[in-house]
Amino acid sequence: MGQIQGALVGIAMVLSAVFVPMAFFGGTTGAIYRQFSITIVAAMVLSVLVAMILTPALCATLLKPLKKGEHHGQKGFFAWFNQMFNRNAERYEKGVAKILHRSLRWIVIYVLLLGGMVFLFLRLPTSFLPLEDRGMFTTSVQLPSGSTQQQTLKVVEQIEKYYFTHEKDNIMSVFATVGSGPGGNGQNVARMFIRLKDWSETRQ
Repeated sequence: MGQIQGALVGIAMVLSAVFVPMAFFGGTTGAIYRQFSITIVAAMVLSVLVAMILTPALCATLLKPLKKGEHHGQKGFFAWFNQMFNRNAERYEKGVAKILHRSLRWIVIYVLLLGGMVFLFLRLPTSFLPLEDRGMFTTSVQLPSGSTQQQTLKVVEQIEKYYFTHEKDNIMSVFATVGSGPGGNGQNVARMFIRLKDWSETRQ
């Protein structure tokens, strides 16, 4: 047990150093990975405790030394298990030996698999969250502090006029709220919701 105790503690510390900081991420990343991080760390700590406390006790219970002059004859399930385990171990050794004798062929197969993985990685989308076209987008408006509601409304009307003038073939409707936006509430902020026409009706 003393030979693997240091390795168990080292693995636990390395995984904790990787996953614990993820629990303190902010924004969307933190909301998604916080529970994942806590679950991984908790499972790892429990696994280390089981390996260091319960497993040695269980081994001491099952692996009892034989008295002098006795022979260990296993029967039933344990005999079948040992037989199957030894048989599979022999098959594994033979398989590894065959691979080593034909190492060039397996290296080529490995390179092909690696190339396929790289090809698929480059083809798959790499965005954090997949983009979805819902036929709608928003425009945020924020004027300097101290701007009046009339000034904000005037800017909103100018933006609305721009959409209906330059993008009239693509825009279905524009809805605006003055006084609230992503930056908070105030007379100098506004948010506009622009709904697009169906793809079959828009200008390509």
